Amino acid sequence: MAFRVPWPLDRLDPHDGSSVAGALFADACFDTLFARDEAGAFVPSLAEHDAELVGVEVRVTVRDGLKTGRGRPIGARECAASIARARSLGLGGYLADIPAPRVEGKVLRFATKDAARVTKALASPLAAIVPFGFAAEAPDGTGPFRASLREGVLTLTRNNLSARAPSFLDEIVITKAQDMKASLRAFESGADDLGWLGMGLYEPRAGARPFDAGALAYVALFVGRDAGTWDSPGLAQRVCDSLPPARLQEFSLGPAWTLDPGEGWQGPAGALLVRDDAPWLVELAKTVAGVLSRPGHELTAKPVSAEELSQKRSSRLYTLALDVVRPLQHGAFGALVGLVQASEPARARELTLHPPRLGDVPARTLARTLRVGVLGEVRAQGGRAPDLVLPTSPQAPGVDWGAARRLKKP
Repeated sequence: MAFRVPWPLDRLDPHDGSSVAGALFADACFDTLFARDEAGAFVPSLAEHDAELVGVEVRVTVRDGLKTGRGRPIGARECAASIARARSLGLGGYLADIPAPRVEGKVLRFATKDAARVTKALASPLAAIVPFGFAAEAPDGTGPFRASLREGVLTLTRNNLSARAPSFLDEIVITKAQDMKASLRAFESGADDLGWLGMGLYEPRAGARPFDAGALAYVALFVGRDAGTWDSPGLAQRVCDSLPPARLQEFSLGPAWTLDPGEGWQGPAGALLVRDDAPWLVELAKTVAGVLSRPGHELTAKPVSAEELSQKRSSRLYTLALDVVRPLQHGAFGALVGLVQASEPARARELTLHPPRLGDVPARTLARTLRVGVLGEVRAQGGRAPDLVLPTSPQAPGVDWGAARRLKKP
């Protein structure tokens, strides 16, 4: 199977909370200690059985004989190191109430009595297990595929050492598209098996079928210190809600939102920062800047390197920035902690230690008290070749690439 996406493919890191490649493909290459089944219940994955409360601690036993696609062993020590790595990157606040485990043989021992909370935390897609010496430029895990990266191409090859089961497909080749039209052009001509966010560039491909694997992440608008008085909780979401959904229709940002009768951007003129290696995000930033700008309050999309964007976001020395935020777990609370972790990391710990009661609250509503706004969703949807089957699960948004297959020809 072959297709292309307008996202960077130079690294694959399951612990990166702003990586669309991670949101799209990490599940194909990595596993967590626990996972959700079709009914939404937590079940063991790399763990041998359910977490056990023994005295004053929770114990998680790691399965025997686990190996990555490149043959490296995975045991309790590797799992403890992976949890520490995830904590230092995208899961710091979410793991605030989960103590670092002690390792005893193949058992992880957590100094807490809350087995349910440990299980839920270790089922986060950003808590995936990786081997010692893991490098995002040479990803290696226990999933149904083995990954290799080279010059903007991600190749997923069947992993016969997979902890779950090897993939049905022999190989998936994903190429970075240089613009939003490249995927649709290749799909319409029959060169690709998937059309990202559409059924064709000029007209639908004959026989094509739609697919929609749901929202993988959120497109977030961050407000920095250079925004002056507009650097206040809730204002970023008001700005996002003032954007007419029809003006952003080509980006497939999810369900249309209720338009706020605001006046666009009324803060100081400045740059809307966006990472320069994500064509989809760059085009969106240009459109957003054009729609929001007002006389005396002009915004200009400014593509910068991913490293510079990360530094600016950390220092908050910018006016506005557009980036991606992955939810840390399924449901409203996972979305809320992900947004807070990305915008105000110091608050994420307190939020996790004292979680609010949330129902099925949309992410846009959650952001109304934050210094970040939800512009829309990053969705996995578009057109597929008629002989492709792309399984999805309501409990884990995205395509189950390991179960993807082709129908047999009659």
